[in-house]
Amino acid sequence: MMSSIQSKKNSSFKWTSRIISFIWILLTACFAILNIYIFVQPQWIGDTLSSPRAGHFGLYSYCISTINDYEFDCQGTWTNFSTILSSPFAAATFFVGFSALLILICLVLFISFLFLRPRIVYFICALIQIICSICLLIALIVYPAGFDHDTIRNVCGSDANDYYLDTCQIRWAYILAIIAFFNVSILAMLGLFLGFKQPKNGTMKEVINPNHVISKYGELNEAFDDRTFSEQTIPTTTLQRR
Repeated sequence: MMSSIQSKKNSSFKWTSRIISFIWILLTACFAILNIYIFVQPQWIGDTLSSPRAGHFGLYSYCISTINDYEFDCQGTWTNFSTILSSPFAAATFFVGFSALLILICLVLFISFLFLRPRIVYFICALIQIICSICLLIALIVYPAGFDHDTIRNVCGSDANDYYLDTCQIRWAYILAIIAFFNVSILAMLGLFLGFKQPKNGTMKEVINPNHVISKYGELNEAFDDRTFSEQTIPTTTLQRR
């Protein structure tokens, strides 16, 4: 009786863990899209109505209005760091880009669920997400240190300086970067939580059924075994009764 109750609890935990894992994977994919989006967007800071000139700036690219104010002259590319306005902007570009690369690697590592224990995959991906959060935090802190560039002062006013935009303002790409930082930080903590909740070396199944043999469904990864623990113990119980 107690074994049956315990098996139901373990089966319930297994399904709950799968649902949380699916949400974690889905949010990780969403963060990857968000990370790439904020990397390419030239809308981290920009002019206001009181700015002497129209323009907006991203990590590596920027656009400034021409003399007649009808067109924008856009410059800067991430493949050539010499075209980036300042060293702080270049550093922010590197760290956001490195974060995007790492999170893409994390998505590829999800395939490892097929042949590695979930506990290992969770810990590896959580570590990657922690590094991503650190990279984004550094980028968010370093980026405003480049506001003293002459090109930015042409748009934002002569008083623009480190961490001070004068007549310009923070735009939505910078705000999205802040959201992305908190997003990946929470995902990292959730990944660690899921990793610590995973049983070590199949101990959970061995407690319920000491004669447990790895099934054909889960030899690569027992997380894909849809049979409950009680179902796995039925053959052993039947043999004992005979």
